Amino acid sequence: MDQMDRGAGYGRSSTASVSYPRDYRYSRGVQFFLYVFAAIMGAAGTWMASIQIQQAASVVLLLSGLAMVLLAVYIAMSCAMSRLVLRADSIEMRGPLGSRMLRRDAIAGRRRQPTRGKPILIVVPKSGRPLRLDSGFKSDSVLNAWIDALPDLDLQERQASEAKLIADPAFGSSPKDRLDRLAKARQVAKVANGVTVAAVLWAYVYPHPYQLAILLLALLPWCAVAIVALSRGLICFDTLRNDVRPHVALMLIMPALVLGMRGLLDINVVDVTRTLEFGFIAGLPLVFVVSLVGQRNQQRPWALPLLMLLVVALPYGGGLVAVADVMFDHQASQVFQTQVLRKYIASGKHPQPYLVLAPWGPEVTGGRIAVSRAYYMHAQVNTAVCVNLHRGAVGLRWYGVHDCTSVPNGDPARLP
Repeated sequence: MDQMDRGAGYGRSSTASVSYPRDYRYSRGVQFFLYVFAAIMGAAGTWMASIQIQQAASVVLLLSGLAMVLLAVYIAMSCAMSRLVLRADSIEMRGPLGSRMLRRDAIAGRRRQPTRGKPILIVVPKSGRPLRLDSGFKSDSVLNAWIDALPDLDLQERQASEAKLIADPAFGSSPKDRLDRLAKARQVAKVANGVTVAAVLWAYVYPHPYQLAILLLALLPWCAVAIVALSRGLICFDTLRNDVRPHVALMLIMPALVLGMRGLLDINVVDVTRTLEFGFIAGLPLVFVVSLVGQRNQQRPWALPLLMLLVVALPYGGGLVAVADVMFDHQASQVFQTQVLRKYIASGKHPQPYLVLAPWGPEVTGGRIAVSRAYYMHAQVNTAVCVNLHRGAVGLRWYGVHDCTSVPNGDPARLP
């Protein structure tokens, strides 16, 4: 980075004597990868387009194949034609679909967008849309110095956020006290998010004892509420980019999602629509309290309630209602005899065994039921099994399958 700038202004570049314009293209490694990828995609698309099967499926394959071929051509053209042109007073991106240039005096600054790999550099104009600089371009000290001489907008925003916090008497009697409280808040948020990750992994991978794992998932979002409320805004549910305050978004969202997943995987529900309706209603109190507590220092007061409604309310409430409906159901069940038509294991990161049953009771068309791997190995196709239909503690019917000669309490589909 230019030693005269440090991100605060344009400064004077140490490369002022360098000749311009300068061209930058993809590195050889990136070019090789893109050309090979385009060739594979083009070959696959050509093969798909040439398949002749039933008319409707043939049209779909033809269109999909042509789309893959066009995308492969675009990737190859982009690899061959894309380049970055640097001048002393401007920067330009050229590609197969056109080019865009920004003059240096029209640039507000630079940002870096984090990714799983190398961060993407973004040049932000004073007006208009930002210019993304492809990380695949081969750079040098001249380009790096030119970019580093631009104001670092991320740094400026972090400094402004910290200055605002230091100036707020609600967080301490002196700037030192406020910074100390910020450091403690970051430690609290770090521990809270660490506990959340451990609890979520436990409940997702091996939820035993089951009741304790579910209880912890149900309590963690409310713990996040308590942490934010007690911090008086020093810890947030979510933060804007470059806000120096810590957040507990992980504690708020992840337990809700895993709780919903556990209800989906562990329970065979008959009344699916009613379960979703009850679950959404059950999740509303959490949404309301989070929205109420999270209003302090929220620059986007509508964003958090909307996120909660879309991401948290249904999985949290639905999972909680479904699990409670089973856990507290002590009523007698109805038993229906049916037959195993076939069985299979669904593919994915965590394969789930299923039995496909003939019609029984309210399931007039039959259907599949998730079972444990042990019962999957035990059950045989074309053999009789019995289904227990339970009323549910809150009136949401659920069911499980077992051998007709076994005691219903040994139902393999009952919660672990």
